Amino acid sequence: MLRAHKIAVARIFADLIKADRIIDTGEMECWNRVCAKYSIDKEVETDAQYVSFSDALESICNSGVQGLKEDLLSDCRSMTVSDGFCAHSEALILIALILMLDSYQPFRVETFSIPKASFNIDIATSLYIESDYDAATNEAIRVNYRSLFKEFQLAGFHFVYPPKIIEHYQDTDPKLFHQILSFLAPSMSESGIENAYKSLMKMTTGVFCKDLLCNKCGITDLRNTYPSLLIKIGNSFVGEDAYANYLKIEVDEDILSTVQSFIDRFCEMLSSDVYVVNTSEERDSQFHFHGFYKQLLDIFLIRKNIRSHILIDPYKEEIFFPDVDAKANGLHRRERALYTLLLCYGKDGINFNQPKSTDGLSKYTKRMEKIQTRYSIIYSLFGGTADTAPDLSIPEIRRPIFSCLKRSLKNIPSLYNPEDYNLTKNRDGVFSVNIDDNMVLVTELDSAEPIPLTNSKLFKKFKDA
Repeated sequence: MLRAHKIAVARIFADLIKADRIIDTGEMECWNRVCAKYSIDKEVETDAQYVSFSDALESICNSGVQGLKEDLLSDCRSMTVSDGFCAHSEALILIALILMLDSYQPFRVETFSIPKASFNIDIATSLYIESDYDAATNEAIRVNYRSLFKEFQLAGFHFVYPPKIIEHYQDTDPKLFHQILSFLAPSMSESGIENAYKSLMKMTTGVFCKDLLCNKCGITDLRNTYPSLLIKIGNSFVGEDAYANYLKIEVDEDILSTVQSFIDRFCEMLSSDVYVVNTSEERDSQFHFHGFYKQLLDIFLIRKNIRSHILIDPYKEEIFFPDVDAKANGLHRRERALYTLLLCYGKDGINFNQPKSTDGLSKYTKRMEKIQTRYSIIYSLFGGTADTAPDLSIPEIRRPIFSCLKRSLKNIPSLYNPEDYNLTKNRDGVFSVNIDDNMVLVTELDSAEPIPLTNSKLFKKFKDA
């Protein structure tokens, strides 16, 4: 048994002992037996403080030590009832240990330890997540929602299905909801509130998982996840940093049977038939601001690590980032036109390098003439005249425009992967903006809503040039 395994054992038992926030004589006697059995000394105990619960559990699962998982699980069960009582909070940790260490359990599970500053919901919350929409599973949840909610509720859990919350928000008077958002984020502009409102109303399970949990909260381990229940099982410290521990259980269209089986196993461990039932549920004209509900609204209202759209508004001569309530400042139309030109070229980008060969020079000249024509058209859409557009073929003219544009884009706050929004130059000398086409929108006078760049009149003029 390696020292790393001893550290993992010490970490797991420490979380189990602290779960109910009571440490008694029986638990200390059991802890002494554990230390003797696994050769845990003070140095190992100290090092265990700097390992997360999920990392410790993964270390045991991958140890390859004969009988270690079985012995550890048996000792954890003994520890849990050493005081003659298994509390709800202890059962949450124990069920995760059973599902991870018991080779014969039927569930597909993982555990995660996530910094509480990134994402934190109430203990015993069961949150449905998926990185891509699964029609069969979602239909099963809709059909069986009440049964699923009650199954969890009667075992002291709170089941959260994000589409159900969004439905409630969509049924709310828009004016009232705008007032609530403005009250919660008084410093946000009206356009920022409106964009947060629209994003919230359109949120899907996939957007919630990938754009919010992964991109904004930094929980990258959930980027590619099957339909699952993410269950908060407890809190702990790793060093001086607070972490939240989660159990993830994969589900499918047979989710009701999976939940019933999980709840049966969980309730078998409890020493009492009486425990607190969470009755939290939003109703008409009532909006919770705690736990997941607060976390969800905070994600939309606290502007950080956001995958924002880019809004091109030629009539206001602006490049706007609506999802972070910011615009590119300090730019003349020459920079705005260049940025729009690069967005029109997409990830193919533009190569301004002049070839050395005579044959290549002829092709380069024709290519630059086309680039300049397209740039002049876009320049005129931003309020200039085509014949006064700066000549991009001249490096001494082009370079200051690039520099000014880069400086401005570098100062856009709160973007996720901000380098994606700025100009990049690859090893072949091609300049581009590495943002997906569907993230770029254009304002047009005859349209009430911004439209995708590739469907816009601006893009058609670009293609026809």
